[in-house]
Amino acid sequence: MSYGQTPGGDQEYPAGQGPGYGAPPPYPGQPGAAGPPGWDQGQQPGSGQPGYGQPGSGQPGYGQPGYGQPGYGQPGYAQPGYGYVPPGPPPPNYKAWGIIAAVCGVLFNLILGFPAALIGGRHGRKVAQQWATGDVQAAASSSRKARNWLIASTVLDVLGLVLFIAIISQSGSPTSFNNPSAVAASIKTQIQQRLSDPSSQYYEKGVTVTSVVCTPSGTNTDSCVDKFSNGQTSSETAVISGDGASYTTH
Repeated sequence: MSYGQTPGGDQEYPAGQGPGYGAPPPYPGQPGAAGPPGWDQGQQPGSGQPGYGQPGSGQPGYGQPGYGQPGYGQPGYAQPGYGYVPPGPPPPNYKAWGIIAAVCGVLFNLILGFPAALIGGRHGRKVAQQWATGDVQAAASSSRKARNWLIASTVLDVLGLVLFIAIISQSGSPTSFNNPSAVAASIKTQIQQRLSDPSSQYYEKGVTVTSVVCTPSGTNTDSCVDKFSNGQTSSETAVISGDGASYTTH
């Protein structure tokens, strides 16, 4: 079928054709069009290919919520400030040490050791509170103060314990009369009791023993000289027996 010139010089063309153009090639999937090997008719170009960022395509989108991509400024990254808990353990508060020092202070040094232990325990209790509020420097300072006060309390408790042991040792040990000074002190006490007792035959009102001096005069024997406030003197011999456990005077 041929087409001729139309009046006015315009030529008519079949649908889809223009001057100098042939029929447009069929696209794959168009009825009657031949596709590449293995291509099924009815398949649209690009179908089955993964898209980027398209929901339902099976491929993760970039920057889309729900795909595990971390955001910026998310909570979980604590910044230092009020309520910020620093990483790591807090400074020691010496709680157990404070309790032991307080108990020892009550037993051995109630005047000095016990108050020092109380002050150290008070500083130790501040450590956890200051650490929880993020005040690291204050927590470290309180820890140091607690340690220093507890060291002082411990030293004072040890001194009190040593003094206590010395007193117990002196009071518990028997007097040894092998030492002449021990004999003299015992004789002075006995004579003064006789002079001060109204029922004693040696009673003299207002008279006191000023001194008793004993010197060794032989094996287990001491010679003693007694002086009184009225100017009188007397002497006696002390015989030591029982390996220093007792003595008799003549």
